[in-house]
Amino acid sequence: MLNPDRILRGLFIRPDFDDARLTVTLRAPKGCSRVSWEITTKRKTVGRGTVARPRSTVRFVCPMPAFKPWTPDSPHLYTLTVRLRAGRDACEVSHDFGMRKFHVDGNCIFLNNRPFYIRGVIRGREAHDHPDLCGLSEVEYCEKYIRAAKRFGFNFVRFHSKVPSRAWFDAADRLGILTHVEVRRYYGKYQAERDLLDHDPVLVRPKLWQDAIKRIRNHASLMVYCLGNEINQPGRNPEVAERAAQLRRLDPTRLFIDTCARGEYDREGVDLDVQHMGYFAPFGRRHDMFNTSANWAIFGSCRGRKMATGGPDAETRREVPVNFPVAAHEVCHYVALRDLDALDRKFAKYGSDKPWWIDELKRLRKLKGLEKDYPRMLEASRRFQHLWHKQVLESIRRSPILVGFHFLQLADTERYENANGIIDCFDEPKAGARPADYRAFNGDVVLAAELPRRTFFEGERLTVPVWLSNFSQDFYGDAKLTWSLTSKSFRLAGGLSGVEIKAGRARIATLEIALPKTARAEAMELRIALKRTGGRSVTNSWQLWRYPNRPERLANRKATVALSEIDLRTRYPQLRMTGSLRAPEKLIIADRFTPEVFRHLERGGDVLMLYRVPETRDRTAKPERYYMPATWDRFKPVIWDRGHNLGGFLRDHPAVRHFPHDGFIDFQFAGLIDDCDKLSLDGFPVQVDPVVQGVDKASRDRYDVFTFKLRELQPAWTMRKFAYLFDLRVGRGRLMVSGFNFTGLDRDVPEACAMFESLVRCVASRSWKPKAAIGPEALRKYLERKGRRSRIKERMMTQYWQFDAEPLESAQYWKQAEAWIRKR
Repeated sequence: MLNPDRILRGLFIRPDFDDARLTVTLRAPKGCSRVSWEITTKRKTVGRGTVARPRSTVRFVCPMPAFKPWTPDSPHLYTLTVRLRAGRDACEVSHDFGMRKFHVDGNCIFLNNRPFYIRGVIRGREAHDHPDLCGLSEVEYCEKYIRAAKRFGFNFVRFHSKVPSRAWFDAADRLGILTHVEVRRYYGKYQAERDLLDHDPVLVRPKLWQDAIKRIRNHASLMVYCLGNEINQPGRNPEVAERAAQLRRLDPTRLFIDTCARGEYDREGVDLDVQHMGYFAPFGRRHDMFNTSANWAIFGSCRGRKMATGGPDAETRREVPVNFPVAAHEVCHYVALRDLDALDRKFAKYGSDKPWWIDELKRLRKLKGLEKDYPRMLEASRRFQHLWHKQVLESIRRSPILVGFHFLQLADTERYENANGIIDCFDEPKAGARPADYRAFNGDVVLAAELPRRTFFEGERLTVPVWLSNFSQDFYGDAKLTWSLTSKSFRLAGGLSGVEIKAGRARIATLEIALPKTARAEAMELRIALKRTGGRSVTNSWQLWRYPNRPERLANRKATVALSEIDLRTRYPQLRMTGSLRAPEKLIIADRFTPEVFRHLERGGDVLMLYRVPETRDRTAKPERYYMPATWDRFKPVIWDRGHNLGGFLRDHPAVRHFPHDGFIDFQFAGLIDDCDKLSLDGFPVQVDPVVQGVDKASRDRYDVFTFKLRELQPAWTMRKFAYLFDLRVGRGRLMVSGFNFTGLDRDVPEACAMFESLVRCVASRSWKPKAAIGPEALRKYLERKGRRSRIKERMMTQYWQFDAEPLESAQYWKQAEAWIRKR
């Protein structure tokens, strides 16, 4: 009998885009006497033919004049129907296909001879995916995800260590999204299993590779064949060349890559590359992190070239060339909290088994006393995640070396391990995640302003390069650029006609803006638009902040100052820094707790505590006698589960009255948070509502699970009640405690100066009335007890995040991090 599945496996539909024709080959079954075929689209016949007495391999060509190309934006499909007869047995098979072409020229990828930009998301293995939790059919389940991805601007899905089903490809073909497959399976949930996989001597067995190619090669949406994820030294592995040659015979119409990340820069035989850009955050001193290939040297040369010579005092590093079109590996893996109550309702609504971690996290939330704060914590974490999504994707679109990215990830998994999606594990957008907002920086055309800083003093002159990343099918020709910078008190605007729009990336303008004088700090919005003559327009916008630079306005008053890293006299000579801690003025400004501070509070004095102690960032420093539990913070998001910064929110308070904000932490806090001492109020003797409250991640460091044999949740290290700023009534005195980094006062960092001046005005005011109260002796005993106890050490991955020194973790780092945790 004729077997339809076997016939389909032997069928290869090969579009010839440039010559407007289609070539089809088919393995004719034994005894086949006749093959007829027909190509149709939307009930219209494009071509048909018959092959009588076919040989074992049937080949025919069909002209495709005036065909409609297949693209993600316009996924036009044709249908090939083949009928076979063998004696009395007959069989009919059909398969949809698209007229499309992929090729590489230099360091660019082309789809249908037009430059193409990969805007990819990752799914596939268990840590990046979820099952159908809504009771849909398989096709409906795939369609729901694809529609969500496209609404947020994505055009490509990388299946991590997986080849998806026919249902996926049928949906992707029809709806228009490109697909990257990886044939090498990834076994195991944690790193121990990953290590076993890394030492498997065979990457992908030839038959598995062949079967996968034959099963999927006729789908229009298939773009990239990949052997697997993070394969070590693929350029030195002869098996890679064997699988590449095998692919070229079976399907030369798609692109091939050996590994996603870890590949040597000088290997050959691949069409494109996917490289790790590092775990920095592209802002401030790291704002250009996507513009360099330097960290690819970590993976070495397949030809044995040395990547560096010399030593730490005199080193010569090789400049790593960009030899292929390169996409950024696993970007935007930024965590936000989960909406536990909404998820609870959804699992009940769809009748799916509720994951264990929902109730566990609810108990953790209650244990930490965060139930009333959780709605604002949730919103703060999502806003922080979104501002970094925007910052990262715009930075990538400005990059001179990248032609795309793999975003990790669009949808949450129902597993506990990560919650870094824009949509939840039911493939539904989370509250506040608006597709239109994402398309402004994740569409086919993106305007990107280069802003390595967002805070400025009055009178500063801004130089803002404006970049256009254009990978549209129709956005070309002349256009007019317009811009505006507005606040509540002023508006500046400008424009430029005759801007020539071309494909690819280009710097199209530079804005030079002199900020007006101002008596009050305020937020500003920079908005840029580009409108094509007679056509559509694109826009984008950014929040900036402007501060008065008038240190002399801080009142002339006396204060006793005990700061080890800051010299206030440089900026504020009018502050009369008199007295000693033994005989202080009414106001003490200090950076650590001492017996004199407690005595001053007991006597009714005021203390502005700019808490900053050496042990936070120096492992060899002497422990503080009076220790306010703190952790070293960075102004960057949690990456997977590296770190503990999920943003934060502000309460109405006179301490921040002169510091512009909308109730949540944004880039105006960058200089205050990076390298600061973030304070933990877990277990604090009295209930305190921080003025500025930080949000901690809910998940543990996953490496702990197998390295230290720990359970999944670790309350001591997660969902801590963090404070950047809080106040207390201490006996008859008043205490304002800040963990912010005020070392920027010596460098005139605008946000540091503005926050300090706002705090000083508050603590010098009689109207400042802290709500929470504690006795001086109770506070002293609490801090002294904390000083005697062992510190809570951040875990292995978070230590790396705190150091912020290397783009990727080195083997030496892992050894030192583990040794530090095990050290008593």
